[in-house]
Amino acid sequence: MQTQNNEPLQHCNRVKNANPTYTVPNNHTTRLAFVRDLVEKSQKINIVKSDAAVYMRPALARKKIYYPDREKAMRALATVFCEHVNLVTHQVQISLRNAADVCGLSTTSQTELNKAKLDKSYSPKPSISRASRAFKDMVDLGWIVAHKEWQVWDKHAGQWVDKYFEVTELFFKALGITPERVARQRDARLKYLRKQGIKNGLTPEQLGVMSVTEIKERQRLAHYRKVFDRIKEKRAITKVKRAINPKTPEQQRHIAQQRVLSRLGATASLMSLETFKGLVNQELAKLRSIAKYEPSAPPH
Repeated sequence: MQTQNNEPLQHCNRVKNANPTYTVPNNHTTRLAFVRDLVEKSQKINIVKSDAAVYMRPALARKKIYYPDREKAMRALATVFCEHVNLVTHQVQISLRNAADVCGLSTTSQTELNKAKLDKSYSPKPSISRASRAFKDMVDLGWIVAHKEWQVWDKHAGQWVDKYFEVTELFFKALGITPERVARQRDARLKYLRKQGIKNGLTPEQLGVMSVTEIKERQRLAHYRKVFDRIKEKRAITKVKRAINPKTPEQQRHIAQQRVLSRLGATASLMSLETFKGLVNQELAKLRSIAKYEPSAPPH
């Protein structure tokens, strides 16, 4: 194919981030020693070429080798999953979207950025297709379990919510961790949780049902609650952005006044005007901060 100037059209197949990596945040200072070991092993060992990975290859529909870009994506995700794995349930306590973000596997198109420029209330949607393909390969290899019946549909947003998924015994084997060591870590952590349960006043009956299966079910339900709380908060932020950004300062203040009145109810009449003004100013500042409102520059 050629351009109008008869120059060959250049097509780039290179990924945007050739070397996705995950750096442990500085505030992760209380990690368990086993988790630290998992992260270090994931960074040193190429799990895509491990015995556990090669062992699974004959059973896969995919027969091609993993190209370097896919291999790097899988390794980067594995490190993030090691950092966020629950040692009792083996649930990965980070969404695939956030995992893609922290290791450099998500990208935001110029189209999305342009939409955000035109509409201040719009949050650009990053693409995590590269992470999704790597994740699917990890599922095919038997490292990850993400059953369809575990996934939940958000009818309001018209989309699936963040996946709930767990790592498997093969995931640990690919890192060179034996099932016996994994079991010891699970037992030690479960013992600790039961001990904490006693301190927090749990009854013998409640402790008796603190099995791995019971904890898994609780964690799964907690995962969904957390996801829907985040969705609710995101919708509230979008609503504020749409209410504030197109309005004049006077209209914004009126919105703040109405919100304060709605919150206070009849008690608003019992306070002084100065106190009411102070609450309105605080509400207005909060709304403008959420909406990232930028006042228009005065005309020259």
